[in-house]
Amino acid sequence: MVHRHLSTSSEERIDREYFRSTMDPTTRLHTYNADRWKAKFHPEHFWDVQYVGADFIRELIENHYRTSTFIFGDDGGLIERFLETDQMKADYQPKDLVSRIEVHLTAITFDRTSCIGYMFGCPTKPERLAAALKGIEKLKPGASVIVHFSTQAPAEKQKGDQALMACTVMCPSLREAKITGKRARLIIDRKLEVELDEVEGDYTLKDCNELD
Repeated sequence: MVHRHLSTSSEERIDREYFRSTMDPTTRLHTYNADRWKAKFHPEHFWDVQYVGADFIRELIENHYRTSTFIFGDDGGLIERFLETDQMKADYQPKDLVSRIEVHLTAITFDRTSCIGYMFGCPTKPERLAAALKGIEKLKPGASVIVHFSTQAPAEKQKGDQALMACTVMCPSLREAKITGKRARLIIDRKLEVELDEVEGDYTLKDCNELD
């Protein structure tokens, strides 16, 4: 049971909620408390040495980070925060172990800063796409980062423009990740892959049938 709970996750979504404060049962106030956070996301008996040994718990946490796929959205800086926060109090940062992340982005976002953007969506700003990738440089060499970008437009011309904008903004960071030993990919609409080795400013797309 413990192994199933803390071992490999094919997809584990990391969003702002992952770092939210939890409610103190005495004061009824939401504050940050590592033990209370751990109890919320991982029931207490999974961490009780009467049931499992401390060494086994540590091995499971390490395996969880090494073999799971962590999914991120367009929250700026969240990747960096996740990789550098020892949320499980295991005495090391996730960036030392995490080997696979995916970032899912779209050309249209439901911006919470305005009523119209929240209700009907608005174009994703380039700055937001760039901010969403902040932190991938923290990944260890050999780690994989796949960015999935979805165009959202009725006409092919508009889709092409959206794809070009995504390439222009994100390819420099992904190229740098490759140079430093990461495995980086940019997938457009789950069917086209951007050739990151091309000269900057010249983006070639190829069919992408398998996302390994």
